[in-house]
Amino acid sequence: METIASKDNPRIRAYAKLSSQKKARTASGKFVLEGVKLLEEAVRSKVEVESVFITQECLDSGRKQLSVLDSLSDQIYLVSGAAEQRLSQSQSPQGIYAVCKIPDNRPQFNGTGKFLGLWDVQDPGNVGTMIRTADALGFDGVVLSRGCCDLYNLKTIRAAMGSLFRMPLLQTDMAEFLAAHRELHSFASVVDQSAPKLPDIHFPDSSIILIGNEGNGLSSEQAGCCEQRLTIPMAGNAESFNAAMAATILMWELMKNE
Repeated sequence: METIASKDNPRIRAYAKLSSQKKARTASGKFVLEGVKLLEEAVRSKVEVESVFITQECLDSGRKQLSVLDSLSDQIYLVSGAAEQRLSQSQSPQGIYAVCKIPDNRPQFNGTGKFLGLWDVQDPGNVGTMIRTADALGFDGVVLSRGCCDLYNLKTIRAAMGSLFRMPLLQTDMAEFLAAHRELHSFASVVDQSAPKLPDIHFPDSSIILIGNEGNGLSSEQAGCCEQRLTIPMAGNAESFNAAMAATILMWELMKNE
């Protein structure tokens, strides 16, 4: 196993670039992750792992999950000192890092299916949480506008907790997507008590629910791209739900229609 101690090692520099720059991730088709659990999820989901960096402390920990390294022996590098410091983006690093290829797991649109649409959602934690929830509830995919946050920054990856590797995902021009896929019945989630209430909505077998930007929600123009508006009735004093919470409620209701 090769040992790397210098922060200026080409492999360490490449990892740091992928970690900090969306442009580098897009150009290379690669992303980075940090932590035993995420690496285990990536391998289980058949994500191609290009290289793994691990500290001696992590190796000595005897973690059961480190058995995942058995299939990656040719790609593992031992890191120490300044090299490890340059890799870590976490306040409590576990001492294991990986460079992976972005999976090609686009959703299939064949006339049926249940999808979540995210239009200009900016917070990586929200996006990751919504992808994880869609995975847990058995959705067929998540469609994201080009104005959403980067899918493969570390914050999104951590929030999705492995669902990012399994869930069919498509990032595209949302207005053009909705116009091209009329077989999907589209529902715009809005904060407007004059809109039809969620309990009164019947979701067809092929549906997509649209969630808007955290601060502004869906604009009138964006909502106008959808077949129907809907709103979640609120009896309390809060003006709206957090975007991820609203998405969870809507997805749960959609799945109840089955």
